[in-house]
Amino acid sequence: MPSPDPSARPHAVFDFDGVVVRHDSTVELLRRRLRTRPWLLPVAAGPLVGYAVTSVAPPLRAPASRVVVRAALVGARRADVEDRARRLGAELATDPAWRVDAAVDAMRAHLADGDVTVVSAGLAVTVRAFLDALGLPEVRVVASRIAGGLGGSLLTDHTYGAHKVVRAAAAGLTAWDHAYTDAASDFPLLERARHRHLVNARGAVVAAARLRWPDVEVLTW
Repeated sequence: MPSPDPSARPHAVFDFDGVVVRHDSTVELLRRRLRTRPWLLPVAAGPLVGYAVTSVAPPLRAPASRVVVRAALVGARRADVEDRARRLGAELATDPAWRVDAAVDAMRAHLADGDVTVVSAGLAVTVRAFLDALGLPEVRVVASRIAGGLGGSLLTDHTYGAHKVVRAAAAGLTAWDHAYTDAASDFPLLERARHRHLVNARGAVVAAARLRWPDVEVLTW
């Protein structure tokens, strides 16, 4: 495992959905779109069912997510999707049912003597708007993006699972002092951390993590 440069400022990496916010922000964005455009439900129904079954086939979750997003964003311009995603992020920052105050406090504490990056499968514009609304412009964001496509918009640079490490490396991060996540798919992030933190994780995730890292910290926020 690579180690952070001891001469560099301490660096903490946070997952977003399930850690900094309580639910999946991209799912919420798509839910709102489908609610106002019910005629898209027949198009999205098959992909949604496929996504649901990936709970027993995690390697398929990333491609299933891209298919769901593509189906739900049929006919949507990239600029419009990003605008809605940006407004959603700002809204979630003000909603105590979504915002995890303990996570925000932890980010502020790490910023007091180091750097913080949110590495998320969620949309970068949503995460950025959330952080900016909380007065945290110095927190870096490495997250998924939306691209314009034929007949609509699609998910690109999907920052999920091991690809989080790839995207972080492209942003100049190869190891970090702290990593916070709730998901087994983020074990590659934990692997490169000196200190590992599981936040509100399911029992099976905690058990699997403890087999690999007995000193993992389990947090309930």
